[in-house]
Amino acid sequence: MVSFDLRDGIVDLRLQPPYAETDEGAYLAALDRIGELDAPYAIVVDIAGGAHLSREGEIRQAAWAKATRQRISGACRALAMVRENPNPRSRQSFERLWSIPVHVTRDRAEALAFASRHLHRATAP
Repeated sequence: MVSFDLRDGIVDLRLQPPYAETDEGAYLAALDRIGELDAPYAIVVDIAGGAHLSREGEIRQAAWAKATRQRISGACRALAMVRENPNPRSRQSFERLWSIPVHVTRDRAEALAFASRHLHRATAP
């Protein structure tokens, strides 16, 4: 199941059980929505459940990242990923794409705090 929520400048994108055949399409559609955002925001992507994209989905996700690189670097203040097995490679991959702080953790509350802290630091007067 894919859920997308935008509240108080925090984009919360979750992929979690129960999984459905439509999840990949819903996830990619959510990325498209994120790519259209203009106002300052931070993203939490929670994929701790362990679902994986198909090869075609991976290709489309990579194309989306390249196509939105400038827009995301300008509007997004931070990215926090929740993964079952966080590793430095995940963080480094996203840091190479965008010029924003990236944090990878297995703790959802930690991810939300990271995103909120960077959003509010960037939008404070």
